[in-house]
Amino acid sequence: MRAEAGIPTLHRAPSMPLWSRIYGFGSIYAKTLRDSRMALLIAAGLLGGVMLYGAAALSAAYSTLSSRAELARLATDIPTVMRGIIGNPVNVDTVGGYFSWKYGPMYSMTAAIWSIVALSGTLAAESRRGSLDMVAASPFGRRRIAVEKLAAHVTGMTAVMTLVAIVAWASTNAFGKLPGDALPIGACVGFALWVALIGLASGSVAWALAPFLGRGSAAGIAGGVLLGGYVVGGYASSVPALVGPAHLTWFYWTAGHLPLAGLYDWPSLVPVAIVTVVLYVVGVEAFARRDLGSSNAIPVPAMPEALLGTRGPIGRSFGERLPTALAWGIGLAVYGGMMAASSRSFADELKGSPDLTKMLHTIFPAYDLASPNGFLQLMFIGIGLLVAGLAASTLVSGWASDESDGRLELLLATPMARARWAISGGLGVFGAIAVMVAVAAAGIALGVAYAGGDIATPVVGALTMALYAAAAAGVGFAVGGVFRSTIAGEMAAVAVIATALIDLLVPPLKLPDWIHQLALSSHMGMAMIGVWDWAGVVACLVIATGGLLVGALGMRRRDID
Repeated sequence: MRAEAGIPTLHRAPSMPLWSRIYGFGSIYAKTLRDSRMALLIAAGLLGGVMLYGAAALSAAYSTLSSRAELARLATDIPTVMRGIIGNPVNVDTVGGYFSWKYGPMYSMTAAIWSIVALSGTLAAESRRGSLDMVAASPFGRRRIAVEKLAAHVTGMTAVMTLVAIVAWASTNAFGKLPGDALPIGACVGFALWVALIGLASGSVAWALAPFLGRGSAAGIAGGVLLGGYVVGGYASSVPALVGPAHLTWFYWTAGHLPLAGLYDWPSLVPVAIVTVVLYVVGVEAFARRDLGSSNAIPVPAMPEALLGTRGPIGRSFGERLPTALAWGIGLAVYGGMMAASSRSFADELKGSPDLTKMLHTIFPAYDLASPNGFLQLMFIGIGLLVAGLAASTLVSGWASDESDGRLELLLATPMARARWAISGGLGVFGAIAVMVAVAAAGIALGVAYAGGDIATPVVGALTMALYAAAAAGVGFAVGGVFRSTIAGEMAAVAVIATALIDLLVPPLKLPDWIHQLALSSHMGMAMIGVWDWAGVVACLVIATGGLLVGALGMRRRDID
């Protein structure tokens, strides 16, 4: 027997297929982009859907020059002090100008909140739970880790805003009926670029603070900067004392950049980009120089013990989903409350314009737009259903994360069957949906009370959002149980986006009615004015319950990932 010393033979590592690299196994950048696919899908569906909805609804409601003139008069008659919140109306007699005034702030806020949530946790949360220790021990340097994760978020934001620009151009050219409605591609790109920069700038604050303060505190401060900057920038024109602080906010810097309304101020975007890059560099260097997981979080009140999820599988699922449900519910409450409250001024203006009143009654004969209930039915419930459905998809992703993150194996080591886990977790999701809609209903009630309308009818009508969200969750449960839990949330979001697009596009494109009937949202009636479609109610209950039972049965028959 003889042993020979020498240099061992080195074998080349097997090459990785291109699809595997794209899907997230080739680099930190690709994996981060893959992990954020749910957020990308929701952002694209929400922002793209609202763009389509706004263009189609405005073109249908105000299809004549006289109605557009009345709309412009209504907008310009709004008191100056109210413009600090709802924005300054510019060229609102066009689809682009109206959309920029009505939905522009919502777009910037949505992009900013997404960026804050993503960038406050992409390094801080992973460092705290130890998932970056193995990555940091590899040949990758810390700066490279941070840069690749940051680049993945910037890529996602760019992809979503590219879609927004394309949808804005296509929808205004497809639905625009009057001169000036069809937007040039440059205006759409300018709007998408502004939204992206506002979002990335807001997220850069959280990115720079997270290595020092942790995820929660960094997100809270960045959110305060976002909200404070929006309010200060909006009221600076009417409150002279706020002019000085307003110069520190990117909302004030870019106030003259309204490309959808035909106003351009490209240089104002430059300082926003500079601040964003500087804060990104600060965050990268802080991550590279500080110990992993080391932070000085600002103390916040602890969650009550009853909500910590320590009282059985249903309680655990509900407790883990509750913060997400509250966040979505507050967003719906703010938007719904503002829509209901604004119906008061809209009704006052209609009293002085009998021609506009007659025209609106002709277009919408089923309900009275001068009432808060009718106004909510037109301006809120369509978007409310879309948002509630997308919120349900995020809650389903949380339910599925037990399996995808490896916790399910430990849970099933206890005396708990697979079907019981699936059903208990699903019931917790349904409970979180109920809380989300209850919070939204409270905001609607406050807005209707301010407007002086019937509170009970729209509050009860808000239950349609719960039914629709539960049905979307049922789709996710069925897919996750029968096939793979990693795609449960995505499939729920796809179902919501698909049904919303069918509901929005089929009527104006005059496609066959049977196609429109495929959209579940078309069977929700007009609950804000008390008109219910009971077939749609039953369909939602069947899909929600049946989806959960199918998912539980599927969990019993397949292997756990």
